[in-house]
Amino acid sequence: MLLRIILLFCFPLGLYAQSVGRIETDRPDQTECPFIVKKGYFQAEMGFNQSPAETLFPTSLLKIGLTKRLELRYVSVLSKEKDQVTRFQTQALGFKFALLEPLKWRPRTSVIVHYNWDHQNRDFSEKNLRGHSIGDAVFTFQNDLSDRFGIGYNLGTEFHSNGSFEGIYRVAPNMLIGKKGYAYVEVFGRFPESPDADHSFDGGFAYYLNEDLKVDISAGQSFTRPEEYYFALGLSFRLRIF
Repeated sequence: MLLRIILLFCFPLGLYAQSVGRIETDRPDQTECPFIVKKGYFQAEMGFNQSPAETLFPTSLLKIGLTKRLELRYVSVLSKEKDQVTRFQTQALGFKFALLEPLKWRPRTSVIVHYNWDHQNRDFSEKNLRGHSIGDAVFTFQNDLSDRFGIGYNLGTEFHSNGSFEGIYRVAPNMLIGKKGYAYVEVFGRFPESPDADHSFDGGFAYYLNEDLKVDISAGQSFTRPEEYYFALGLSFRLRIF
């Protein structure tokens, strides 16, 4: 995973796409958000995922806001697979950089770059069996449609050790529910060089316990391989460290 990952599009935030109000996260959807962790803050986004192949407890995305436009990112996972062996793995290191503020129909825009730390030991990318994934670059966008509705979307590329690459797309419309919750639906997938393409859908709900603490629930399934599905619970929080 990066999986990944929340978008809340219905709240006006500060300059350079920095999250200055409620905590903004990249979970529970796969669509990465364009907001930057507030400067001087540490943020943790943890998910507890169950799928037919494995249990993840948890997946963790850790972030530090270095400037108003830049955050550092660390992705790890603790998993138990069918062989019942528990493994901890550092998945990726990277950063998110804010590019554009919204202007009329121009979306709020950031770019995320990840390097897969132990890519030689990673599984082959989902449909491209000719090389390991060594990292990705994803542009993340957001448009506010009204006070209660918004849409986030990503376009990017995953790079492989043999020089090939896969396209990445994610689209997640969402709706504010009450003052502290929101729901979303999403489609996402890849376009590898093989004849098959991986496409999935999911949906979920998130709720703010306070400005710095958020919980979520989500579930999804593959369009192309219905036997592949997941269910997830999440917890995200932030605190000031400098």
